[in-house]
Amino acid sequence: MKNCFASTVVLISFVFLMGMGELGGTAPVDKIPEPKKNFTVVVIDRQGVKTSLSQFSHDGHVIITGKRGSANVTIPFENISQVQFQGLEGNEILAVISMREPKNFEIKIGQKSKFYGKAEFGTFQIEARDLKSINFHP
Repeated sequence: MKNCFASTVVLISFVFLMGMGELGGTAPVDKIPEPKKNFTVVVIDRQGVKTSLSQFSHDGHVIITGKRGSANVTIPFENISQVQFQGLEGNEILAVISMREPKNFEIKIGQKSKFYGKAEFGTFQIEARDLKSINFHP
C-alpha cells in the first residue's frame, strides 16, 4: 500500500512539473514584454535587414544594461540616439552607444540578451549578437 501511494505521489508530481516547462527559458514567440514607455526604433540585423519597431525593450526594460570596465551600468533609452554593435568578446558584445548629447560610450552587453518589439507584421525578438545597430526615433 505504501509503494502504491508513493508511486502515485511521484507520478502526480512528475506530471505537474512537466507542465511547468514554459516557466523560465525563452519567451513565447507570439508574446513580448510590454515596456512602461513606448520607444520606436529601427533595428538593422547582421544580415542588413531593417525593421521598424514600437514597444521596444531590452530584456523587457527601457534601458540598456551592460559593463563599462568593471562597473555595471544602466543607460535609459531616453538618453540614447543610436547603438552600434561591434565584435564579440567571449560571452559579450561590444556596443558603442551614441547619446542624445554628443557623447559616445562603449559598454559590453551579454551577447544572448534579448531585444523585443512590435513590428507591422507581428512580434519581434532578437539577441544582441545578431544586431548591427539600433536607431532611436526622437
